Amino acid sequence: MKLLETTGLGINFGSLEALQNVNFSIKPGELRSIIGPNGAGKTTFFNLLTGVHPPSKGQIRFKGEDIAGLKPHQIARKGIGRSFQITAIFPELTVFENVLIPAMYYHKGSKARDRVMEILEEVGLADKTNEVAGNLSHGDQRHLDIAIALTCKAELLLLDEPTSGLPPEESLRTVELINKLKNEKGYTIILIEHKMDVVLKVSDAITVLYFGRKLAEGTPEEIQQNEEVQKAYLGGMEKGFSLSQKKGERAKSTKREILRLEKVNTYYGESHVLQDISLMVREGEIVSLLGRNGAGKTTTLRSILGLTPPRTGVITFNNETINGKPTNRIVKSGLSLVPAERRIFQNLTLHENLELPFFLKGIPAQEKREQLEQAYEYFPAMKDRSHHKGNRLSGGEQQMLAVARALMGHVNCMLLDEPSQGLAPLIVRHVAEIILEINKAGVTILLVEQNALMALALADRVYVIDQGQIVYEGTPQELLSDQELSQNLLGV
Repeated sequence: MKLLETTGLGINFGSLEALQNVNFSIKPGELRSIIGPNGAGKTTFFNLLTGVHPPSKGQIRFKGEDIAGLKPHQIARKGIGRSFQITAIFPELTVFENVLIPAMYYHKGSKARDRVMEILEEVGLADKTNEVAGNLSHGDQRHLDIAIALTCKAELLLLDEPTSGLPPEESLRTVELINKLKNEKGYTIILIEHKMDVVLKVSDAITVLYFGRKLAEGTPEEIQQNEEVQKAYLGGMEKGFSLSQKKGERAKSTKREILRLEKVNTYYGESHVLQDISLMVREGEIVSLLGRNGAGKTTTLRSILGLTPPRTGVITFNNETINGKPTNRIVKSGLSLVPAERRIFQNLTLHENLELPFFLKGIPAQEKREQLEQAYEYFPAMKDRSHHKGNRLSGGEQQMLAVARALMGHVNCMLLDEPSQGLAPLIVRHVAEIILEINKAGVTILLVEQNALMALALADRVYVIDQGQIVYEGTPQELLSDQELSQNLLGV
């Protein structure tokens, strides 16, 4: 018997196919994990199951009934509860009041209050009923979010990153709660989770999504050994990956530090994401920052640029403290970012996208022309597409544009976030070659990259981040020579 089943499920956002032909089913009492790299479609899948978005095609059947297209409150009433990546609690209300509000929608009179106490007992918060929710630890707030999801008489519980931002001891407590809800309380659970140790520990089965498609499905042991899954996480680069531009041919890096982070702590709300992060980049280097999904790589880049300002710690660029400054001033000092999302303006042409940084940086016309010519030399394929609008560019062309645009202006240090994401191996190789060319021309690079083989091939030095903390610093050769260490730090 199948409690939930999807057939041919898909959704389009404009021309983007966010999910494509996903067939999925779960039996009563099962715990199924959904994993995949960033942008794989995991949360979009949850949004379809819970009515946040109606599917463009396909069926969703819950207890034999097609629920595709129903509103979120209608689906919740049928017994599907959900927690969120960002906790959805009322911080100024008590724990009891937070759970009572949704419980009153599903239960009448005193039954609502009785059900609240049952749920709080289930999630381990019965002794904190009168505490103000905003004063709870982040782990308890996560558990309160799960309690709210249970008020709809849930038979199926969808948990979206329940251990996100938690330190190891609170992650362990959340794993214990998940096991209790499944094994003692009988809930069927679909879990989205980046921490592979958690996934492997709790799952009966695992479904892997990759760019909106189902890549693999099986037991934890089968998924752990699946080469396609490893490629999805570590990248589509063959193990013998090498670059024609050898690092020895580049100008040697100076000993001058250009960028330094000292004990940086960054939060999303109460979620402590970066914990005493310290790293350093010398002028002329390519430094790779590696780690699993959700480890804090992108947050590190956002902290440097002031997009997610750190609460404590010091960030210096060219011997000047930059944390606390607005992003536009940090960018004018010579830092640039190529975001993982690319952030191309869809209604502007490729050439207009390239010109945008000049409006902010006051670059003379002659220098502007020279920089544009250099960009087209790096990426000759862009020249033929220069008058095409952003929404007509392929993923590879958009990535090339994002890199080229980040070079416009007086840039001497570039932050690259997942430049190979979604690209075919041939395009990945080309982008890697260009990264070396850009570095050879004098631009220092801090590279965040899921494709560990590419990142290691490019890097002079490597940092590995895990659960918001730097756990390794060294050369690529040192990391690769220790097979057990590299597997533990980077493996699936």
